[in-house]
Amino acid sequence: MERVQFKVNEKQYSVGSEVDSDTTLLDYLRETLKLCGTKYMCLEGGCGACIITATKNNEDVPQAINSCLVSITSCQEWDIKTIEFIGNRLKGYHPLQKVLADCHGSQCGYCTPGWIMTMYSLLQTKKPTMLEIENSFGSNVCRCTGYRPILQAFKKFASDAHNSYELSDIEDLKICDKSGDVCSKSNCSELDWCMVSKSDILNEILHIELSDKRHWYRVHTLSDVFAIWREKGTESYMLVAGNTGKGVYPMLEYPNLLIDVTDISELKGFYVDQNLVVGAGNTLTDVMKIFKTVSKTEYFSYLIGLNEHLQLVAHIAVRNLATIAGNLILKNQHPEFKSDIFIILETVGAQITIMTAVGQSKTLTLQNFLKEDMKGKIIVNVLLPPLNESHKIVTFKIMPRAQNAHAIVNAGFLYKINENQNQVISCRIVYGGLSAKFNRSWKTERYLVGKSLFRNETLQGALKILENEIIVTENLPDPPVQRAYRKIIALGLFYKGLISLCPSTVLHPRYRSGTVKLHEKRPVSEGQQVFDTNPILWPLNKAIPKLDALIQCAGESEYTDDIPTLSGEVYAAFVLTTVALGTIEKIDPSEALKEPGVIAFYSASDIPGVNSFTPPVNEFNLSNEELLCNGEVKFYNQPLGIIVAKSQKIANKATTLVKVSYSNVRKPVYDIKLAKNDPSKVTLLDTRDATTRGNDISKIIKGDNTVYGQYHFAMETLLCLTRPTEEGLQLFVTTQWIDTVQQVISRMLEIGHQRIDIYVRRLGGAFGIKISRASQVAAACALVAYKLNRPCRLINTLSTNMRAVGKRLPCSTNFEVGVNNKGVIQYMNYELYSDNGYVLNEPFLNMTFESFTNCYRTDAWNYKAFNGLTDTPSNTWCRSPGSLEKIAMTELIMEQISYELNQDPVEVRFANLDPTFRDDINEILKTLKVNSNYTERLVSVEKFNSNNRWKKRGLRFSFLKWAPVGYQHLNVNMSVYNDDGTISITTGGIEMGQGINTRATQICAYILNIPIDKIQIKPNNTMTSPNTLPSGGSLISQNVGIGVRRCSEELLRRLEPIRKTMDNPTWEELIKRAFEMNVDLQVHAFVNESDIQNYNVYGITLAEVEIDVLTGESEIIRVDLIEDVGRSINPAIDIGQIEGAFIMGVGYWTSENLVVDGQTGELLTNRTWDYWVPQARDIPQDFRIYFREKSFSTELIFGAKGTGEPATCMGIAVPIAMRQAVSAARLESGIPSTNWFPIDGPYTVDKVALSCATRIEDFKFY
Repeated sequence: MERVQFKVNEKQYSVGSEVDSDTTLLDYLRETLKLCGTKYMCLEGGCGACIITATKNNEDVPQAINSCLVSITSCQEWDIKTIEFIGNRLKGYHPLQKVLADCHGSQCGYCTPGWIMTMYSLLQTKKPTMLEIENSFGSNVCRCTGYRPILQAFKKFASDAHNSYELSDIEDLKICDKSGDVCSKSNCSELDWCMVSKSDILNEILHIELSDKRHWYRVHTLSDVFAIWREKGTESYMLVAGNTGKGVYPMLEYPNLLIDVTDISELKGFYVDQNLVVGAGNTLTDVMKIFKTVSKTEYFSYLIGLNEHLQLVAHIAVRNLATIAGNLILKNQHPEFKSDIFIILETVGAQITIMTAVGQSKTLTLQNFLKEDMKGKIIVNVLLPPLNESHKIVTFKIMPRAQNAHAIVNAGFLYKINENQNQVISCRIVYGGLSAKFNRSWKTERYLVGKSLFRNETLQGALKILENEIIVTENLPDPPVQRAYRKIIALGLFYKGLISLCPSTVLHPRYRSGTVKLHEKRPVSEGQQVFDTNPILWPLNKAIPKLDALIQCAGESEYTDDIPTLSGEVYAAFVLTTVALGTIEKIDPSEALKEPGVIAFYSASDIPGVNSFTPPVNEFNLSNEELLCNGEVKFYNQPLGIIVAKSQKIANKATTLVKVSYSNVRKPVYDIKLAKNDPSKVTLLDTRDATTRGNDISKIIKGDNTVYGQYHFAMETLLCLTRPTEEGLQLFVTTQWIDTVQQVISRMLEIGHQRIDIYVRRLGGAFGIKISRASQVAAACALVAYKLNRPCRLINTLSTNMRAVGKRLPCSTNFEVGVNNKGVIQYMNYELYSDNGYVLNEPFLNMTFESFTNCYRTDAWNYKAFNGLTDTPSNTWCRSPGSLEKIAMTELIMEQISYELNQDPVEVRFANLDPTFRDDINEILKTLKVNSNYTERLVSVEKFNSNNRWKKRGLRFSFLKWAPVGYQHLNVNMSVYNDDGTISITTGGIEMGQGINTRATQICAYILNIPIDKIQIKPNNTMTSPNTLPSGGSLISQNVGIGVRRCSEELLRRLEPIRKTMDNPTWEELIKRAFEMNVDLQVHAFVNESDIQNYNVYGITLAEVEIDVLTGESEIIRVDLIEDVGRSINPAIDIGQIEGAFIMGVGYWTSENLVVDGQTGELLTNRTWDYWVPQARDIPQDFRIYFREKSFSTELIFGAKGTGEPATCMGIAVPIAMRQAVSAARLESGIPSTNWFPIDGPYTVDKVALSCATRIEDFKFY
């Protein structure tokens, strides 16, 4: 029987007919080998959680690989290393693991193994510089840390780092005896010189009939492929190389024939005759190495520029898999695909060779290739022409963030110029992202031939033709045609390309800034963290790493889906509606039930009790929300049923086979900005009437602001494992609120709480989504387990999470404000509308009602708060829910006042400060102004804007007064073991990266005066922690601390009489003696409503940004943030909370754009391909955090304050600074800065560019 052979962690394995076409390397590692250190989230190569290191067949260079993309049958002769191999508790931890833990680079820890493996892979190939390290993580996402500590840790291994770490255990690299470089046979010009391997000699076709009846072939020649086609046909086949295309266009099932072409030597390597001929089977990493080598050859120096563009294609781990042919075939099959490979090859006039039959081939231009029917044909190679120095090339890729995103618009320009006269001999103007039918500007090219290129008249003439020639078609979620962004950017890139090539003697100095690619000039980032700590209090107030950081860095920390498969386990998935509003007439699951491996289908009629996953009425829930739609559809992709199957992939596929018919289908209202004008969609919650009104009114300002939702993007998705037990049901759930899960299931199944046991060890991030939304997954999973009496696992895909689950509440305001000439508010009529989704359930506005004031005096404000409804999923808790939106809206009003009056925004804020908070705000403002060198930098920004036409900067403050809301019920239990005096604690608080376990341990060790390593925090369950309220709201750390403090102090009270009878006993002696004296060594504490601690968190942020006026791209130059954290229990943890919260806030206001189809209500940005959270190259270039000095909250919580949420609210400083930069650009177009301009959040690249109001006639050389 033929099998695929490979190694994992130096052990030999093989697979054959027992696996199916869907089985990935990730699946095999986690499900077969039980190597669960490798995580997953997006399953499309967009998050980095699944990255491992592999030395592929016939190669000697270990590479980072997205294991979720690779079919296990592609791993022939691979040598695979996972996080478990590089370091663990038995063999010792790797320096990378130890340094990352020590630098506080792990919070929830779920993404951490992927980061370690990416860096480990990088270090296998070279000793990178700090800048190279920072540029190498487009593959990885971390929602918790804000990236700064991760980069700080890894840069310690850089070649140019001070006291750079040396690694003694990096695997020996094979060095080429001829070139002296790391060997990479696939693109080496000395290939023929090398010894060949066994697989180079054995050329038998490997054929495996997989378990799902697909046929897998591994071939060695092009003739092999055609032989298979002759025998099996070409109706259903796929040529497999990197398999990265499924990250662009997801595949529910594979075709019948899967032909692995990675071992075909005819598709690899390169040679130079007149052209550079590159094998189409080379990976993009290989291509970049080839380009680097050949660029040293005469007529091919232009390859350096192409390489720079290739660095923007996907990320390293994908480029290690993806091939030229794979990318181009996607473009052939999907003309709308924004292929950067197509752009750069078409720009230089490359051609491709395709084989149509054995011994028959033809060469095509790329334009003709797009028209070619490629069925039964193979792309063999790409021919790049030699170009002399008279050819000038420039390419662009405009993305929504700095790395790992497909282009919004990409472009390439080639001009052959008579350099004596700068006259155009020929040119090529290529675009992507505008229309599937438009990629060349033929008319503009013809116009330019014969013209003197660098003349204003030529430029303006070409722009007029280009403007009329460009075709832009609707392609949501791209920026819509009506906003004209893509057309404007296409014109801007044409201009940007020309000024990039324009001689400096011709180009006016003010225009030179337009030549700079903003992200490419970004330096190595840096940061400072300034805080005091008191050694007298240690371990309290000491900046120690999280206690589980090292096991997280080693992949040894267990998450819910790491629990091994149970006997008889089944898998479940939600079936979602495909209309937003309508009535379900019929559900027909028959086709799904015929699918092999499908076991059952359940709908609302199968629920024995209450069809709800929320348990009203309580402090957090006002209404029932349907677990499964019971007839009337409330929003697009509402869950209506549950498919049960023998695997998660079968269940996911089968959900698409359930047929549903609807009636009374209607167009939804999904935008709160529109819904607020419909009285049937809004209800008044409460009002705050003004108690005074001033008469010194010099200006009346009217306005409105809107900001939309934000997906939480917890790296661990919503999932549940349920198993029937003799008592009832046992559930392992990714929840922040175990009590509500228990309540929901009890009501749904009509069984007592005492029969339902909920367990949570840790969460892989949460940010609020796991407070109530996890209950829906848990309830569905429990229903299946209850019905079948079998264990069930339900894992929501990222797409299902984003489609079916609510997000941060969108918010819209209307206001009219009268001010005096200093900006002091004399009166304001202010309305705020909060978008709850389809139902008013979770009372955000009620709980955060007072947040609208921020830190300002409101006695002249008439404030009305409205609950709004839209035809969207019920929106839910998300880091600083309600308060973030209200604080931001108030800050924007202050900004508008300052602009329209042409007043200093700081002075306007101070003029309106509430006297109660004035001293606190003034103190930290003075500190921040000094620390940030504000005065000098303000002058510098003004000078920069004066000197540069196409780059503008903004420098702006935001103010914050934040207060915690609510209370928690927690049961804290402490058990002391008499034999050695060690302690176990259960807290009722859910650890999700915020460090509550570490803080609890520090408090316990401080009070008891014992070493930290004597204390262990245990997982939570409904037996030890019944009747709890959710972990969230920045309250859980302080309330756990209260409980641990009470337990510790009660224990000391019990021990004190024993201590007095002994002579200075050790802790162990004291405990043993107490036990002998029948002292109860188990202590309990109950934290409740009486433990509310009232305090304010004050903060000020100063953000400096730079924008590219021509593209809308931006860079955060520097952020100085001061926050009042009280007396920190653990400054390192609090720094991490602040940085992570701030970057999440920045994402909310910049790149995280939710796009909905206006006709259907479908969310179109529902995966990593088109929803962009910030990454490592999007954080401030200089990020400085300061703690307010000598601050203290209350004695009960040791003077600490909550830090998990406030800094999210300070992310507003970045768009405020961006607005100032935009205003400077508008001034160049003759628009006064006193003219306020609307931008609804987020401030995406298209909105920034359009708001600059750039005029085409201003595109000039001189």
